[in-house]
Amino acid sequence: MAVSLFSRPFFRIYGALWSLARPFLKRSARLADGWQERLIPSAWLAPDFSSSEEHAVDIWIQAASGGEARLAAAVCRSFPSDSALRMLITTWTRQGRDVLEQALPSLRESHPRLSVAVRFAPFDHPDIVRRAVALASPRLVALLETELWPGLLAACREKDIPVHVFNGRINSSTAHFGKLFPSLMADIAPSAVHAISRYDQKSFASMFPCPVDVMPNIKFDLAAKTLSDPLARQSHSFSASGPVFLFASVRQCEETRIPGQLARLYKAAPDAAVVIVPRHLHRVSAWKSVLEDLALMPVLASDLVPGRSLPRRHVLIWDHFGDLPQLYASARAVFVGGSFGQGGQNFLEPLAAGRVPCIGPSAHNFLWAMGSSDGSIPTLEEAGLLHVAHTPKDVIDIMLRLAATPGERQEVRELFRAWITPRLGGAALAARLMEKALASL
Repeated sequence: MAVSLFSRPFFRIYGALWSLARPFLKRSARLADGWQERLIPSAWLAPDFSSSEEHAVDIWIQAASGGEARLAAAVCRSFPSDSALRMLITTWTRQGRDVLEQALPSLRESHPRLSVAVRFAPFDHPDIVRRAVALASPRLVALLETELWPGLLAACREKDIPVHVFNGRINSSTAHFGKLFPSLMADIAPSAVHAISRYDQKSFASMFPCPVDVMPNIKFDLAAKTLSDPLARQSHSFSASGPVFLFASVRQCEETRIPGQLARLYKAAPDAAVVIVPRHLHRVSAWKSVLEDLALMPVLASDLVPGRSLPRRHVLIWDHFGDLPQLYASARAVFVGGSFGQGGQNFLEPLAAGRVPCIGPSAHNFLWAMGSSDGSIPTLEEAGLLHVAHTPKDVIDIMLRLAATPGERQEVRELFRAWITPRLGGAALAARLMEKALASL
């Protein structure tokens, strides 16, 4: 058994900070949901699995939120249909949990021998995460994208549990943390990292002394799955007399930039129906307040009578999760947010729905999705499948042009299908690598 790392000064301070933060964490609407489960009670895995077995679960997959939860579900679907594995999938958010629980019925139908349990992720306090690892005793831990929690990594090292990072990518805060604690990174390094780009491969290799390779991004598989479905019909719970301008997955960085430009949009398109979809539902009230200050008369989707026409110059704030596919299908022009300072959000989804999106200048979290031109394979922007705006004013100008000539949705989908086909296979590769890792134990 490996020597425990929790006696190191870093983890003593780290645990103390988690303890000090607990009262504040409990006030968070996102973390208060499932609070007791996050503290890992003794019956954490009941009734799905028994903690009395040597290994309660075979694979523990950690997925941060809704997007990563979709990746986890895609990987599970990529195992052979007769796989008899016990899977624990944890997530930090209610959105992630809802995504996974909604996927369970079809997963159980297609993989009847695959046992899957969904839980909220444990807090990374050393005592809590050690208890979670002891109860689950997984044969393999799979971390998705950026879920590099020091406590979980150390607890797995303590129990000699192999950890693989799939769809791995590095954000600036993780890279900075790694530079501050190089010896710690060496001690808690995962067994292997499967990164989504050469850039991320290089960053992981500089942080961890473990094998690092490059895999296709599983998010391309999710987009391809949507492309394989029939074209979604243009439907939503409201009617509009004019074109729908959709501002999707907008984040806090857009709250002070986009609303002030809406008057220009209404002036150019008086019948426009503007729909705002915050990336995080806890920001709905903030968007409502900003719009009210600008006399733009916001309306919550939950307060709008189904079928009722949205009044002119009223902005609809979508406060439901999971409705973006239908909204993309209904929109004439789409802006995908998080791209004015927070690294962007997934702009492949509107393409799968047949709409060419506009984004802001900050999309470093999604550079993998743009493609890199080598003279033969164009980027999305070069292929005419993405528009990058440099200012909020540019966003409105581009969206007005898109609304005037939106193009045939099926034609956009076919162009996107041709672009994405060489980039598929990430989910199947992740499942094969997990099986290979289990077989080597």
